Amino acid sequence: MPGSGPRYQLVVARPPASVTASVTVVQPPPAELPNRTYGETAYDTNTLELTTTIASTMRERTGKRPYLVQCRLRRTRLDPNREIVEAAQGNASAEIAWREWHGFLDAAGAAVASGGGGLYLDIHGHGHPIARAELGYLLSASELALSDAQLNTAALIDQSSIRALATRASAGHAALLHGPESLGALLEARGYPAVPSRTQPHPGSDPYYSGGYDTDRHGSRQGGLVDGIQIELNLSGVRDTDANRAAFAGALLAALQQYFPAHYGRELR
Repeated sequence: MPGSGPRYQLVVARPPASVTASVTVVQPPPAELPNRTYGETAYDTNTLELTTTIASTMRERTGKRPYLVQCRLRRTRLDPNREIVEAAQGNASAEIAWREWHGFLDAAGAAVASGGGGLYLDIHGHGHPIARAELGYLLSASELALSDAQLNTAALIDQSSIRALATRASAGHAALLHGPESLGALLEARGYPAVPSRTQPHPGSDPYYSGGYDTDRHGSRQGGLVDGIQIELNLSGVRDTDANRAAFAGALLAALQQYFPAHYGRELR
């Protein structure tokens, strides 16, 4: 991977128009990339700025940085969070950019895996009516509502984007999803409501994003040592201003500094 300096066992991404610090996806001239004719095209407002702030906050406060991967193409031209047919819709230049995006993520994941594993965070923005972080583990709302005993079965663990962690962590899969040291609970403790979490173990019938193509491909559901969590964030109070983005970045770092030693057995310092 390009770049130098100490790294966390952490990959942060934001498609589309994702991250920069260590990776830049080349943007072909707009004429080479016509607008897509179907699929999701909404833009995740200010998530580019948010992921950049997350990475810079980590580096400023600890001297280390995550692998940060950004795609700077708008979703009207390419959606790298879909399989290639829907993502690029037959355009050769878009297909090249799609392969570069996933190639950079694969390379970052391989580097993290070589150190014993870690975590991939896929950062998005949502416009749902409830202002909270939606953490996607590739489990549906109805699956998250199952009992702890059911969530801890091999069948549910095998569907999870944190499969690798769930198979070796002493806490158990259910606790990783909504226990006191789940990522959702740690964010809530710092003032950011989240689902699933200790107080909101499942979304019920409310709108909820459970995770997409990138979390499936680059998390540990399909194997490997790098777990994945999709984080969908509300705009107001999180993504809307420089000050709010900085505050959330600090809270996320603090949450991860508790999450990593609790579950991965190593510090983020």
